[in-house]
Amino acid sequence: MFRALFPVRPARAASLATLFLFGACLLFLPVPVTGQPRKAIDDSPSKEAKKDADMPVEVRFTDQSMLKLSIREDRIEFKTEFGKLSIPVANIKRIEFGMRIPEETQKRIDAAIADLGNSQFRRREAAMAILLGLREKAYPSVLKATKNPDMEIGNRADELVRNLKESVPAEMLQLKDYDVIHTDISKIAGRIEADTLRAHTFQFGDVSLRLADVYILTARGIEVVDSDLANAAPGPANLTGHQNEIGKTFVFRVTGVNSGSLWGTDSYTTDSTLAMAAVHSGLLQSGQTGVIRVTMLPGQAVYQGSTRFGVTSSGYGQYPASYRVHK
Repeated sequence: MFRALFPVRPARAASLATLFLFGACLLFLPVPVTGQPRKAIDDSPSKEAKKDADMPVEVRFTDQSMLKLSIREDRIEFKTEFGKLSIPVANIKRIEFGMRIPEETQKRIDAAIADLGNSQFRRREAAMAILLGLREKAYPSVLKATKNPDMEIGNRADELVRNLKESVPAEMLQLKDYDVIHTDISKIAGRIEADTLRAHTFQFGDVSLRLADVYILTARGIEVVDSDLANAAPGPANLTGHQNEIGKTFVFRVTGVNSGSLWGTDSYTTDSTLAMAAVHSGLLQSGQTGVIRVTMLPGQAVYQGSTRFGVTSSGYGQYPASYRVHK
């Protein structure tokens, strides 16, 4: 009867069945909550994460200037004698950089040293100025040039060595060819493979930090001190009490002075005022307190006097023992 009252064609019946099934499926679909649209998944780091990735540090450059910035590297590739390490920047507390001389700088140094023997006086003087301007980077090559068979080059190199020692802190003239990285629990020697590090400064925005110009990098708010430096004893007035301990190194806390008795340059007689020698060597300024190392040396036949960093030492003849101050 139903079919008689409502005749349905086969094709139409199939269509109605499809619609019925579609409607039933809609009943089981999840209904989105009003006012909370779905968000697309975002795998990019949050602003907070990006901020945490920046490592705030204080950098001391080879010209003794300072700058606060943030390192924008995740890790530093560090080559050691035992293999290559990948050190997370967040774990680094301090880096002491070794000597880096870019290839173009070394070419300038070599050319200037050759010009020390140039037949033209003006060229010789210009070469002297270039080498003095390159400071500690020129020092190793200048020191080697003091042995040059060309008398003009050798004599001018000797003069440059004296001038560099008077104008550049002694610690800068003693740089090694490796870097030292400090973490909370270790101190590792090696070489950072990169020539630059990505950084950000308040003043200049994003910058490329050239490692050849950096002396020390320290995480802000962190003071890294070797255990022997932390336990440094107050410095004595002079080293006469240790003159029989040749070869031994002591660690003292000293306040620099610009007056007293001082004999020698680089190597000082043991009766020389230690705090004055620290200023004369460029390790401290007058009135500045710091920790220095003192190594006992044999006596010398002659001690040369000189004026450095506002302090004048006197010359002296033979003396039984000496000392050298250094970091």
